[in-house]
Amino acid sequence: MVKTFYLMRHGQTRFNVQGRIQGACDSPLTEEGIEQAKAARRYFEQEGISFTRVYSSTQERACDTAELATGRVDYIRLKGIKEMDFGAYEAHQEYLNPPVHHEDGSGYRDFFVSYGGESTAQVYERMERTIREVLEASKEDETLLFVSHGGAIMQFYLHATKNPPIPKKRPANCAIFKITYDGKEMCVQSIYNPSTQEYIFERD
Repeated sequence: MVKTFYLMRHGQTRFNVQGRIQGACDSPLTEEGIEQAKAARRYFEQEGISFTRVYSSTQERACDTAELATGRVDYIRLKGIKEMDFGAYEAHQEYLNPPVHHEDGSGYRDFFVSYGGESTAQVYERMERTIREVLEASKEDETLLFVSHGGAIMQFYLHATKNPPIPKKRPANCAIFKITYDGKEMCVQSIYNPSTQEYIFERD
């Protein structure tokens, strides 16, 4: 029994443009962010993808993206798929971020815990737990969409999916991850950037 679901990043926000750290805090979608979400909707329509249920992070930028990308307002908000909390670093310039640990995909590790934020392990563990619980309660023929955030999605696919992908480019705002779940393991099948209309990863 294999289930398929989609995990999507929110559209561009004001803080994205300003280069500010945006985790637990929020800022609105820009006009470009709105267009990115609309491009995602066109992709879903062209591919004949309709969703049984839509889930969104509790943050406004994700909720607005979910509405624009699906045309629905009956989405379900989940705190478990919100962005990483950067504590006292929230809303400050991104150049203040510490170096990322690329060698093992562990990101910022527990750096932000000392400043009232989360560790990367806490983020991917809650992401996996939340998504897995929803999948376990869903039927095989249902198609689900989860709208989340760049950092949380990256930690999720690096640590909670089998053979994590190495995309050709960085997943952009509104990047769409197609993922399968066989009841035990999750596996990313493709990553699509709707703003440039290209797949940046497709599993052979």
